[in-house]
Amino acid sequence: MSVQHPTDETVSTDAQAQIDDVVFERRSWNYGYVGEDTKGRHHHVDRKLERIVVTKSRAERDDFGAVPVFSLRGPILHTEGILLGSMGEGGDDLRQWIAFIDQECGGWAERPVSAADQANDILEEVL
Repeated sequence: MSVQHPTDETVSTDAQAQIDDVVFERRSWNYGYVGEDTKGRHHHVDRKLERIVVTKSRAERDDFGAVPVFSLRGPILHTEGILLGSMGEGGDDLRQWIAFIDQECGGWAERPVSAADQANDILEEVL
């Protein structure tokens, strides 16, 4: 058995193509926005592949069809596998990710507030 090495290699150095590439598209029930951290990184939940995706930009939303489609453009800065609940809700892994960014990575610059979070805050005030 012999090993052959190619004598001619082509490497693309087009950084703009990597930045503008769509890294994933998800319908609304498979996508969730977690927030923007203090370093300007945007955290997204890819429910289809059960992972957190961190990018430099927010998702683009296409409302053309009956169900909105969210597209993320690259590059992906980080991905982290998470376990979601049976109905696709966040679960403990997502809550731990949110706490990790808050405590270890400088915190959140912007976090969307869900209806469930608002209801929970109201219940805590009453109790």
